[in-house]
Amino acid sequence: MRLNDHVDLVGSGAAGFDLTDSLDCHVYLVRGERACALIDAGAGRDVAAIMGNLGGDVPAYLLLTHGHADHAGGAAALERRIPGLRVLAGPPADRWIATGDERMISLDRARAGGTYPRDYTFAPCPGIEPIADGALIDLGGVTLRAVATPGHADGHTCYLLEAAGHRALFSGDCVFTGGRVSLQNLHDCRIPAYAASLTRLAELEVDALFPGHHEISLRRAHRHLTTARDVLARGLLPESTT
Repeated sequence: MRLNDHVDLVGSGAAGFDLTDSLDCHVYLVRGERACALIDAGAGRDVAAIMGNLGGDVPAYLLLTHGHADHAGGAAALERRIPGLRVLAGPPADRWIATGDERMISLDRARAGGTYPRDYTFAPCPGIEPIADGALIDLGGVTLRAVATPGHADGHTCYLLEAAGHRALFSGDCVFTGGRVSLQNLHDCRIPAYAASLTRLAELEVDALFPGHHEISLRRAHRHLTTARDVLARGLLPESTT
């Protein structure tokens, strides 16, 4: 699904557009003049469907927003299938993804709560690398900058796309349209850190917002970021999608 000149939606599950497996988050393909990158990997139950939607493009990078299974569960399979693919995530999530630590990515709780079926497993991705706040990936005419945004989960990282006359934010589960967030009763969901991350994002002037689930905003997307910040400024918490 073509979203704009640089971005395709190649995966999306039941909390989106039902392009691929029901557990998948939105999976985006970002194209530059020299290279392509994937943003998030889906849950890993049907990587073939995501691969089939690439349209012949061969990504050089897989940038993960965080370690939850619907975003990172497909990383190991994509790394096996795409030669030379570099997989990156913010620390400490990179270490949990590398070892498949189901407790630290809260998969044990999500499975017990019925979010994932009992037979779902998370494949370790030992080749993953950490990506630092501010790190820049240059795809040729298009850059992706890592923006550390803990709060929804430790290691959560958004990615800011910059191209000629256009800026977009891949926000994972940090912020959604309407300024909504994703608060969960998990060990690394931290409200003060979340508030700081949302305040930081509101300083970014973006045209488009590409979140990990639900609706996508292709124009005037900055309003979604300022909505979340303004709710926080009143001493309240934004509406949670979870």
